[in-house]
Amino acid sequence: MLHADFAALCLLDRGERGVRHLDTWALAPELLASHALDEGQLPGMLLRARAPLRLAQGDPLLGGMPSCHPPMGSFLGLQVHDLQHPHGWLYCARRPGAPSFTDEEERWATALAAQLAVAYENLNLYDVVQRHATQLQLEAMARADADKALRESEHRLELARQVFDSTQEGILMTDAEARIVAINPAFEQITGYRESEILDRNPRILRSGRHDASFYRDMWHRLEQEGQWRGEIWNRRKNGEVYPERLSISAVHDESGKLTAYVSVSTDLSALKAAHHQLDFLSNHDALTLLPNRSLFNDRLQQAMAAARLGDGQLAVLLFNVDRLSRINDSLGHAAGDAVLREVARRVGGIAGPTDTLARLSGDEFVLLLTNCKDNDDIILAARRLIDAIAQPHSVGEHDVVVTGSVGISIFPRDGNAPGDLLKAADAALTEMKGAGRNGFRFFKGEMNAQALRWLALETRLRRAIERDELALHYQPQVSRIDGSVVGMEALLRWRSEEIGTVSPADFIPMAEDTGLIHPIGEWVIRQACLQNKAWQNAGLPPVRVAVNVSANQFKSGSVSTVVRKALAESGLAPRYLEVELTESVMLGDSSVAETEMAELRALGVSLSLDDFGTGYSSLGYLSRFPLDKLKIDQTFVRNITTEQRSAAIAQATIALAQGLSLSVVAEGVETIGQRDFLGLIGCDVMQGYLYSRPVTAHEMAALLAKGRVAV
Repeated sequence: MLHADFAALCLLDRGERGVRHLDTWALAPELLASHALDEGQLPGMLLRARAPLRLAQGDPLLGGMPSCHPPMGSFLGLQVHDLQHPHGWLYCARRPGAPSFTDEEERWATALAAQLAVAYENLNLYDVVQRHATQLQLEAMARADADKALRESEHRLELARQVFDSTQEGILMTDAEARIVAINPAFEQITGYRESEILDRNPRILRSGRHDASFYRDMWHRLEQEGQWRGEIWNRRKNGEVYPERLSISAVHDESGKLTAYVSVSTDLSALKAAHHQLDFLSNHDALTLLPNRSLFNDRLQQAMAAARLGDGQLAVLLFNVDRLSRINDSLGHAAGDAVLREVARRVGGIAGPTDTLARLSGDEFVLLLTNCKDNDDIILAARRLIDAIAQPHSVGEHDVVVTGSVGISIFPRDGNAPGDLLKAADAALTEMKGAGRNGFRFFKGEMNAQALRWLALETRLRRAIERDELALHYQPQVSRIDGSVVGMEALLRWRSEEIGTVSPADFIPMAEDTGLIHPIGEWVIRQACLQNKAWQNAGLPPVRVAVNVSANQFKSGSVSTVVRKALAESGLAPRYLEVELTESVMLGDSSVAETEMAELRALGVSLSLDDFGTGYSSLGYLSRFPLDKLKIDQTFVRNITTEQRSAAIAQATIALAQGLSLSVVAEGVETIGQRDFLGLIGCDVMQGYLYSRPVTAHEMAALLAKGRVAV
């Protein structure tokens, strides 16, 4: 389930002092035997871990594992416990280089540990009852024989007393008239009554009020007829709290058959019931927001549709996304993104009516079911209130962030007669809204299905683009303003499908990011750029540096340096002729992986540039902290540099900042001579844009390199 390379499970005996069960996956159990109960080091340390423990390679705590344990790149461990007792520990690990465990996997592991605790408790329950039934029989026999053989039974009575005092189950004894004569410490702990408070009283003081008179009549009837009663019962503690317990009552008779006492053994089931309740809740609710999940939402939608059919009414399904939540995750971390999702759930929940249902389907996708909408005006009002609620600023730590929402709307029965059809229609409308610019709502229209199918087909074709050799690199030269010489180039990815023709990067790059295809595509781009640049050099063309864009997803996976090293080795290209371009989002949030990757790339001799500087969450601290070589001024500033004072000021400040930090500067999107001359006046001497050349094929780029310069 967790795709682990190694795993181990340890369960304690009921006294929590020894190991009852130790099993492993891909390990010898003997490796862990000496560390299983050692709370000073892993894995025994997990016995006192109240929260899941996630570790990465190099963490000092991993040094406490047995020395012969295989190397681990990531570790996820947690205690197996109920609300009162630890039952053991569980951990999973992956080899170095494998992906780290995610928050979602941590929640799966927590649910698995809870299920293990419940299963373990159920496994022990029958043994507990049987064990203590035997113990009680021994004690009853000892008491019956006490008058006749006091000296011979002293040892047996002492043994029974130790069992009576030390057992974790509550024991209560009455005389034949059902007056309490003894209780054990566990009974005091469970009920809250001290022995002095309860002696000579009737056990009915524990009644919860949840059972009627017939329940107790049946209990006493079975005691009289069979001498024993077993079952679950609700009782009440001294503080008034009602709790469930498993109870066994036995009638005790002397040798002549005369009734002399009653003995009950009880097990508090509060923790077990709570664990069952938590599992039931998690199976139908989202763990982060506590909203209904997809399964529960579908059930409620079906019920609402049935009611609407009887009343000839209509329903509205509002499927909505939190726009560009990934930017917050990349810049401030996933904890900040989770905080925004919880706040969105709270705000939209305040808008929902008492009969409406708000659910979280996955990631940043929510759905609101409106059951009381007489006409489209009611639906439009609800959609606008939803969008306004999401757009209010969110406080995340010390940051105020603003996000927007996009909404797709379908209506029952107009747009579908099944939950799946309504969600599909709302999703098509949502896709249309996001394509139109986000931060708004769209009602479903029939033609939207065709568009949704087009995007699905586009994803399918993109998955086959590499093997069909449909991807290609075009190159845009970077030119010296002073003499027009080509001093570098940027490799830009292009896709021409055999079936649908040329596809814009604005369409397929975001799709590659969302689907994870950016990793194999990005590896292909780096390899192809290195091979082509080396081929130009082998043909005698002037050597220049080629820049390759690397996405935040690639960088944060920790594999870029490995891919670059492999591409350089395969192509034979000198590292100084390769430049890796990255965006600011790579360096924000948890930047430890980015630091490591950048350091390894610099050690290889590859240069690093920061693309689109000034368009994100720019920080001077990042420029001084990370080993950059170059800044690229984004074309949004260059476009208005001669007509807009703010753009000119930003460009001038960026160039001054780069010069102060000994970084080189490239201006993107240079399209006019006026832009070129202004950039030259403020100190930028390397430019890239349509003024010099559009992105061209490898063959055309070879001609530019042979010419050596671009005339304007």
